[in-house]
Amino acid sequence: MPTQIAPGIHQLATDYPHVCGLPLWLHVIDAGSELVLLDAGIASTPEAATAPELAALGLGLGDLTLVVNSHAHPDHMGGNAVLKKHSGTRFAAPALEAGWLEDNDRLLTELWGTDPAALELSEGERTEILGILDDRVRVDILLRDGDLLPADRRLQVVTTSGHSPGHIAVLDEPSRTLFTFDDVQGRGRPFLDSQTWLAPLYTDVNHYRDGLNRLLELDFDVLVPSHGDPLDAAAGRRRIVESIEWVSDVDSFTRQLLRTRGSLTVRELAGELGTQLGDFGGLCLQTVQMARAHLELLACERLAEPRWHLS
Repeated sequence: MPTQIAPGIHQLATDYPHVCGLPLWLHVIDAGSELVLLDAGIASTPEAATAPELAALGLGLGDLTLVVNSHAHPDHMGGNAVLKKHSGTRFAAPALEAGWLEDNDRLLTELWGTDPAALELSEGERTEILGILDDRVRVDILLRDGDLLPADRRLQVVTTSGHSPGHIAVLDEPSRTLFTFDDVQGRGRPFLDSQTWLAPLYTDVNHYRDGLNRLLELDFDVLVPSHGDPLDAAAGRRRIVESIEWVSDVDSFTRQLLRTRGSLTVRELAGELGTQLGDFGGLCLQTVQMARAHLELLACERLAEPRWHLS
């Protein structure tokens, strides 16, 4: 059943825990002239979960007028095509990620395929990801930092970046509710059906840290992540600080490991991050992206340099 977390705002359950073993919440906002859905879930979510959740509120998929994709990862925009089929809704998303949102091949190549020596999708894995992504739809409204969503309710767009190139947060000013989606990751999150944790994911160290610090500067009463329960202001700020501390820990670990070994590949660092700093299962998209981000930071600081050799 939907849960009201603020006047006019309801939290909607999804099928994601059954499909991928992690909690995922969507949120619907009565914004006067607009009925806004924050994120779309995966391809199966609209029909399997969102429709019955909305029905409990006396609404249907056809009542949605605006879907906001916080960023271009499958669990946040995979349901777009189904929502488009059932409604005349428009889609709003970060301008920086329009290419990923509208092109599955580009998303897979530029997110999963940046370092084949460290991580390469099998045909089965590629098929599985494409299945939860479904077809793409055109982004109608490109969002930039400081924009207000086109609604009667003041919903401010805050670009945080880091977790993905254009990741946004949304601040509902009337209720002081801050939707952070995937940007406030703490030290990771445990899967529901195993001892393994999902590692934090970010593609740029400075952008991620700057985005988190920016969230600390905002006035909010409730922080709402996509993969967890709402947090009051004090707990939300603690979780943001924990996320920043994680980045510092990975930075220190990377520098020490490089000093000890003399050289590091993305694959080597990712494997160590995935076993030594957390039980993340070693090599995965999250640890590879973190490793790449921290090694690139050292290269920018002229403390390390990339080298290539024939494989």
